[in-house]
Amino acid sequence: MRRLIIVSASVALAFLVLGAAPAHSRHVKASLQPVNGSGIGGFVNLEGLPKGGTIITVHATGLTPGTEYLSLYYENHICELEPYSADDVIGHYVGNAAGTATVNSRVGDDLDEINSVSVRTAGDFTLRACADTHPGE
Repeated sequence: MRRLIIVSASVALAFLVLGAAPAHSRHVKASLQPVNGSGIGGFVNLEGLPKGGTIITVHATGLTPGTEYLSLYYENHICELEPYSADDVIGHYVGNAAGTATVNSRVGDDLDEINSVSVRTAGDFTLRACADTHPGE
């Protein structure tokens, strides 16, 4: 009887672990790393949608209040500008009095195609922060 309980518990645990894996593969949270001493940080959340596409949320901190920024997503891991497409823009935003802002967007690309997300100054596209959403790949 005791052996049956242990085996049953082991099987139940295996199903829990295996069942949880797909849920984790549809969500990524990555830290925004400051570029060139910008002091901008925060995080990005990416949620893969069941029928394709991704919801991207950027929460940036350390922004200059009143300054306009924009966030883009990329296939590369280093937020290097690629051939420009308006579809790659997550959104435009302005740093509030506390130096923070949040923007989100639903994009057509799947989660596994989005390898980095940036914070850039809107006026000149200067890279201020970058999050590698799939490091090591």
